[in-house]
Amino acid sequence: MTTDEVRYSLKSLKLRYIAMRLFEIMVLGLATYLLTNGLAGLFAPSSTEKILLSIMAGVSVFALRFVHYKLYKLDVGFLIRYLNEKYPSLKQSSDLLLRDESELTSLQQLQKAKTIELFNSIYPEIKLPNHIKQSFVVLIACVIAYFGLSAFATGKLLISNNSGKDIAIKPVHAEAVAPFISSLSIEMTPPSYTKLKSSSPKDFNLEIPEGSRVRWEAQFSSEITNANIIFSGTDSSNFIKQQEFYEIENTFLASGFYQISWTHEGKNYRSDYFKIGITKDEPPKVSVDNLSQFTKLRFTDNLNVDVKSTLADDYGITKAYITATVSKGSGEGIKFREEQISFTTPARITGKQVHAATTLSLKKLGLEPGDELYFYIEAFDNKMPLPNHARTETFFIALQDTATSVTTEDEGLGVDLMPEYFRSQRQIIIDTEKLLKEKKKLIKLQFNTTSNELGYDQKVLRLRYGQFMGEEAESGIAQEAVHHEEEETDPLKQFSHQHDTENEHNLVDQKKNETPGHNHTNELKDANEKEDPSKAFMHNHDDTEEATFFVQSVKAKLKAALTIMWDAELYLRLYEPEKSLPYQYKVLNLLKEISNDSRIYVHRNGFDPPPLKEEKRLTADLSDVKSSTNRYANIPEKKNPAIREALLIIERLLMEDPINLSSANKTIFGNAGNELAQLAIEQPAVYLESLSQIKALRDERMSSENLKSILIELRKTLYTALPPQPASPRRGEVTGSKLDKTFIQSLEKLKHE
Repeated sequence: MTTDEVRYSLKSLKLRYIAMRLFEIMVLGLATYLLTNGLAGLFAPSSTEKILLSIMAGVSVFALRFVHYKLYKLDVGFLIRYLNEKYPSLKQSSDLLLRDESELTSLQQLQKAKTIELFNSIYPEIKLPNHIKQSFVVLIACVIAYFGLSAFATGKLLISNNSGKDIAIKPVHAEAVAPFISSLSIEMTPPSYTKLKSSSPKDFNLEIPEGSRVRWEAQFSSEITNANIIFSGTDSSNFIKQQEFYEIENTFLASGFYQISWTHEGKNYRSDYFKIGITKDEPPKVSVDNLSQFTKLRFTDNLNVDVKSTLADDYGITKAYITATVSKGSGEGIKFREEQISFTTPARITGKQVHAATTLSLKKLGLEPGDELYFYIEAFDNKMPLPNHARTETFFIALQDTATSVTTEDEGLGVDLMPEYFRSQRQIIIDTEKLLKEKKKLIKLQFNTTSNELGYDQKVLRLRYGQFMGEEAESGIAQEAVHHEEEETDPLKQFSHQHDTENEHNLVDQKKNETPGHNHTNELKDANEKEDPSKAFMHNHDDTEEATFFVQSVKAKLKAALTIMWDAELYLRLYEPEKSLPYQYKVLNLLKEISNDSRIYVHRNGFDPPPLKEEKRLTADLSDVKSSTNRYANIPEKKNPAIREALLIIERLLMEDPINLSSANKTIFGNAGNELAQLAIEQPAVYLESLSQIKALRDERMSSENLKSILIELRKTLYTALPPQPASPRRGEVTGSKLDKTFIQSLEKLKHE
């Protein structure tokens, strides 16, 4: 055999190998097609979709195996490597078969001659690699699986719509001559403002935007009368007969379900139930991106405030603006002015998502020191006829008044003892915790300034509560020193009756409230001076400890609260709010206790029965005793009586073998279906399948083998449709030890098993 003949033989082997591999992967693709077709039949898709899905699966397997074997770039070198590996007699010299003798040495030519002789001897016995047998085994298994799955596929009457889809619709009566829908097409047209295209559903279940218009075109297998669609089991619309088909249109605003009904020779036929799902048109989403809700500005700051907002809607926004309100003045002289401000960027608000911006000029709006600006953003979408709208929260911009006069008692203190507004202890705690959370975001100067301001608020609160203890100023020491000086300069003060002029509001009726041990003057005692006999009947108003209406226990708690307020203020002034918080919580607890101690409780009056006559005591005579006790039967009204009755029928039928449905049972199931239809309006996805099962029970459209499983599934759904029963009062069973509880739990598990 010459070199050319050897090369021809190798090319023949290559073609034979490619043909075997192609045949192998074609068998695998056919097996995949059959298996996919059988599995798709279980879910009852349309025949076109089932075939397309099966073809795609088969072609995918074919392509994957073709690429795996690299048949598109196979060369003779593959066979050389295969021969060297599988046939050791060639002594790894198969590559010499493709080389010319002019390129070989004398030794290689001798080896090539021997290799050609060995190749000629083994050529008829060369077996190329393949998996044809395994592929046929897989094909046989898939054929068996295909016929098995086809046997379990649901046998439904199929109708084909105009788009080539197969949709299952079952008539009420299963006679062979019963008319059915031979063709049905559905066209869904969303509202024009949504700018969505018309489409057709994959099956009879509708998922449409709110306000969409749906058009049905139906053709029947034979002449019928009174064709209509029943919506949610309550309303119905009649089909309009055209030349060869029936058509109907309807607009939907709420979710529900529908059913097609028709009449033939006095018998009524109905299809299964199908869902109507409505996608609501959501209101716009509006947010302000660059401002906090509360902003304080000084008159020296930049009074041009940039407002940036993000507007988004599912179908589109048509209009948005800022509603601003300017507040001027204070007290009863406050005035308001409202304006609508348009966005400057973009010039026209339109689109599904818009980034709008504008600049608020506080000077153009007429704000002066002490005035405030309130504003919110409102947006409208393109819904017709009435658009949805949404608005943001109200944002506040305050222009601080630096010229506000304060009332002080001591110019050195610089404290306004009568502020128009002061924080409560709870508000100070909330602001302190907020400051600690934002500590990492704030610069040191801003953090220290806020902590110092909270310390000032704590001081104002302490002075407020200090007034109840008689502290007219920041401390009572100065007043006491003044009194001592007056006592030294005025020799008649110890014999006179003089009240503290700054505490005259604490004076009470002396005749009713004077108690022994209280003095009206703060005298300096002399060692040789005799005790004043009137001291026991005098009340000292100059002592800050006595200048209060509180009892001693409340006074002690209030004094302790004031002392702790000093510590809370101290750490706030030192820029250490985390150390101030424990003291603030102690103050809050003390103030709550003081509030509870200051309440007045009134004892309830008891019942005083009328006196008994002595002559009737111990005689057991109850003739004059009349009882007004009435017994009322509290029998709650049971809801869904038909569903409850249907559950009893299902339990009874499940105990029978075989199961027989009587006409009375069908009537009960029909009444239960009417009650279940009311629930299916709100939850169609949950109860539509059960409605179809009830209709199948009434129409006897199922075999006796499937009847039991249908009843079990229907029982589960009907139980969930019933409202939950209120818990009945009963005596609780409590065991005395842990061992008893464990024993009872073990018994419960054994009982359930």
